[in-house]
Amino acid sequence: MRLDDRKLALLEERIEVLGRRRKDADHTKTYDEVFDEATLMAVYKFVSDGTIRTVDYPVSTGKEGNVFHATTEEGAAALKIYRVNTATFRSLADYLQGDPRFKKVGRTFRELITVWAQKEFKNLTRMREAGARVPRPYAVHRNLLLMEYLGDETMPAPVIREVALEDPAAAYEEVVLSMVAMRKGKLVHGDLSEYNLLWWDGHPWVIDCAQAVPLDHPRSDEWFRRDVANIARFFTRLGVNASSIRLEARLRAV
Repeated sequence: MRLDDRKLALLEERIEVLGRRRKDADHTKTYDEVFDEATLMAVYKFVSDGTIRTVDYPVSTGKEGNVFHATTEEGAAALKIYRVNTATFRSLADYLQGDPRFKKVGRTFRELITVWAQKEFKNLTRMREAGARVPRPYAVHRNLLLMEYLGDETMPAPVIREVALEDPAAAYEEVVLSMVAMRKGKLVHGDLSEYNLLWWDGHPWVIDCAQAVPLDHPRSDEWFRRDVANIARFFTRLGVNASSIRLEARLRAV
């Protein structure tokens, strides 16, 4: 289904993506890479049903997608748009195969990305219910995920590796508590490191949870040990007594 003139005009007016496009080369490139026709249709659905009011500007670029500042009736939100032309099929498939929640992933790459977005929505929901500090997921549609925005109007929340932590030991304990919660939720993050932790409002937040898998996934233990090693390594560099052996034992005892 193609965008007709009326729908495109409404899209430009309501989400202000095309009409307010930044003039610098980096932002123009970002918009051109992300907003293909199918993605515009997905955004139009969110706009027309009142899920979002505007999509404003990019706040981060990841391996699989871009995150934009957006607004809803309640205020600021983060709109993650998974790219359908640059993500690596094989790396996504590794985390989908063996996950009993997603036995049917579709035949096309776009269908795979749709499942990937649904996977992050489900993982975030499950992690929050278990007590992990992760962004609240609001809605998912096709390659779009709407969730809680971490930051303010001047800047998004920084990644923890860019922050001079006043109390690294306390931050470490909070990260561990989120890992404990994920373990209670029967999930392994699978890509946890200082690159997937944000620092906001005095707390560490776990992000980028699409690849998280249940404990009964055939590779969950391998990825669990990698998560443990990454977190212990990062906080040890900050002077915390963060033994990977003790951390693994603590989490396995949950």
